[in-house]
Amino acid sequence: MTTATLTPFSAFEDARAKARAAAGAMVPLLAATLHAQFPDARFLVITRHETDYDGDYLRLDSVRGAEGEIVRAFPELLSRAEQLPAVPEEIAALWGAHDPRDPGAILGLAQRVEDTAPHDFLDFLPERARTDEEIEGENAGGRTPLGIALPCPCGAPGGECAPCCGSKPCPTVCSGCSTWRPEFH
Repeated sequence: MTTATLTPFSAFEDARAKARAAAGAMVPLLAATLHAQFPDARFLVITRHETDYDGDYLRLDSVRGAEGEIVRAFPELLSRAEQLPAVPEEIAALWGAHDPRDPGAILGLAQRVEDTAPHDFLDFLPERARTDEEIEGENAGGRTPLGIALPCPCGAPGGECAPCCGSKPCPTVCSGCSTWRPEFH
């Protein structure tokens, strides 16, 4: 038997590593997009639901301010959601054929990130940005909402807010704008 036509196992591992890196690179795109649409917001809140037939699925919950105030809530059915505000052309171009004003496109990208690397890139929403109902639900065994931190309102380029989480680009708000630090799990 000849192995000339067979692909080594490492090709699959390499492809998975590339896909994982690409998925991680999409979180800052989501954050920059939502920040452009809602400059005063600090978090895109996503909930994780479990189904009997398909495992976990994500749902857009809201866009929130630094202290958890709701800037924009999403309906249960995204088909009923209004379009999001426009984004600068340079951000829109990064979305290719997808429209970043479409809440379904935002959710679709978040779901693809999660499908590629489950539980790796979408972090828990900090407690101070959660509603009382979310905290009570979590205390009763429910799931903690996920939060994608939007860029810092101070306008400092990523990583220049100090002290910060140390990641570059900075995925969260700086201490001058908020006391929150990311909760890595």
